[in-house]
Amino acid sequence: MGEVIALIRLMPDGVITDKDMDSITEEVKKVVQKPARLGRVEVKQIAFGLRGLDVTVAVPDVEGGLDPIVEKLGKIKKVDNVEVVDIGRI
Repeated sequence: MGEVIALIRLMPDGVITDKDMDSITEEVKKVVQKPARLGRVEVKQIAFGLRGLDVTVAVPDVEGGLDPIVEKLGKIKKVDNVEVVDIGRI
C-alpha cells in the first residue's frame, strides 16, 4: 500500500501573536498521530501581518485517510480555516 502526502494550510482567526502561533504548532503535533506522519510545519507570511501555517502530512493511501486529520486540525483553538492545498501519492 502506498502513501498520500498532503500540504494543509491552517489559517488563524486573524492576526495572532508568536505565542499563539507556537501554541497552534504544538497542537498540530498532538493531532497528527500514527499511522499518519507529520512532515514539515512552516509559518507562511500571507499578507499585512497575517500568517498561516503550512503542514505536510503523510497518511496511508486508504479512502478517507486524510479527512479525520483535517477535521481535528479545524478544531484547534484560534484556527479559522483548514484547506488541503496540495495532495500527491508517494
